[in-house]
Amino acid sequence: MNETIKSDYYKRIEIAIKFIEDNLKNKLSLDLVAEQACFSKYHFIRVFTAMTGETVGSYARRRRVTRSSKELITSDKSILAIAIDYQFESQEAYTRSFKRIYHTTPGMYRKHGLNQIAYGRSRLTVSRLLHLQNNITMKPKIVEIPRKTLVGMNTMTSLADNRIPQLWENFMARAHEIQENKKTGYYEVHPYDGNFKMEDYTETMEFEKWATVEVDTIRDVPENMKAHLLTGGKYAMFVHKGSMSNVQVSFDYIYGTWLPNSGYEFDLRDDFERYDPQKYFGPGHPDSEMEIYVPIK
Repeated sequence: MNETIKSDYYKRIEIAIKFIEDNLKNKLSLDLVAEQACFSKYHFIRVFTAMTGETVGSYARRRRVTRSSKELITSDKSILAIAIDYQFESQEAYTRSFKRIYHTTPGMYRKHGLNQIAYGRSRLTVSRLLHLQNNITMKPKIVEIPRKTLVGMNTMTSLADNRIPQLWENFMARAHEIQENKKTGYYEVHPYDGNFKMEDYTETMEFEKWATVEVDTIRDVPENMKAHLLTGGKYAMFVHKGSMSNVQVSFDYIYGTWLPNSGYEFDLRDDFERYDPQKYFGPGHPDSEMEIYVPIK
């Protein structure tokens, strides 16, 4: 497909997405949405799925849940009334869709009264569509990762108070002290926390992060560093390309779009990123590549 046609397709898909956004509380048919983009229904299905990684129906349902979540917090409407407003057939159907995104019920979400984190919650725009096409592998490699012994530093962090850059700065200044470095790259690990509850996940919630390298054996661990065992197993491996400033768009796609539609489930193991010095040139470099590993079963 030449660039002129591709650009035209992006604009037409954006028009369709805006139409969906403007009509989340109205009944939407595939024919009507396709008509806004000047595509036949069947061509529109193919183009939309290829560009976004999900179906039109899945996208509309996800956006309805996300938009409705704000009303749960800001209004005193009943959950059934909100469900009907957003075109769900029943409160039960609404609850099923809500739990797939927020991992809790609408009632519990309202009780918490916080705007919790939900991957894939953002509306698609041309810039996000371009990101999906150019900056993230939409179909991951499914790989088996062996057990790895890692050595490095860890910290507690949150989305609101991001301490990860400081963690890496501290670690890289001393990484040369680690004995038995296998030189397989640098690993940023998010250990699985059995006490973590997705329904409690907000921008201020703290979680653990590690900056590490892989070692052959644990020997003479430098002061203020520790060892961490990555148990391994089956992972979906994605490649994020470009600046780290928009890496959240990649995570939104992975957890909000790919995983719910993949047939896999998130497994209760560490997730991690790997930085290959031959491909990663710094957080702001347009040619940097970072591997994202999601544990699946």
